[in-house]
Amino acid sequence: MNLRAFPRAAASALSVTSLAGAALACTAGTAVAAADGGCTGPTSKQACVKVIGEGDHAGDILFEARGDLPDAGRNCRMRLVSVDDFTGWRFHGELRRCDQPLNQEFNLPNPTVGHQYRAELQILPNGKNFTNAEFVTSPTLTYRELSRK
Repeated sequence: MNLRAFPRAAASALSVTSLAGAALACTAGTAVAAADGGCTGPTSKQACVKVIGEGDHAGDILFEARGDLPDAGRNCRMRLVSVDDFTGWRFHGELRRCDQPLNQEFNLPNPTVGHQYRAELQILPNGKNFTNAEFVTSPTLTYRELSRK
């Protein structure tokens, strides 16, 4: 038996094992889940919040607002507002005319575990202030981390 071959084989096996372990460590991530969330309202006045399940933005939160009110009048405006109820953070989308279809989205990367998020469609009939405003609010989504065994 050649004694030089044994150390080479051991080193090779150790290398392969180390590389496999490193690959496994790189693919391991934090699993997340959401309790609740979803949509409220018909498609003509709808607010939604959900966790993105796959792709480049997996684990991010997607806020959506849809509106289609062709008879609302020229002054009416609507927009998406994304909300973190835990901190009070709010992101206001651009005000758009109600008589034109609205489909606004906002993607929140790296949401915080334990926080509660919701989407809100704000409809401002006079377009300037909240007099007679209508609010369509999605169910609350609680962002959670899954425990691994």
